[in-house]
Amino acid sequence: MPLLLTSLALALGLGLASVWLNIERHDLAYDLSNLEEQRDRKSALLVKLEVERDNLASPYRLRKLAEKYGLAVATPGQIRNVDEH
Repeated sequence: MPLLLTSLALALGLGLASVWLNIERHDLAYDLSNLEEQRDRKSALLVKLEVERDNLASPYRLRKLAEKYGLAVATPGQIRNVDEH
């Protein structure tokens, strides 16, 4: 009789451990899926921001802005070198 109760308690404990491990596995899979989606969104945003940066810093756009604001290439007399010390 004690052997039967011990076996039953052990089986119940192993069953509960198995269920708990399965729940933990599902939680980890869900977290991993969320992190992968977050990574993909951030990667897509990074690509969009790089395209925007390249667009804003394009020579053509900068030339047009310079014309709009009346800017021109600096002449040698307009450039001053300043020492940091």
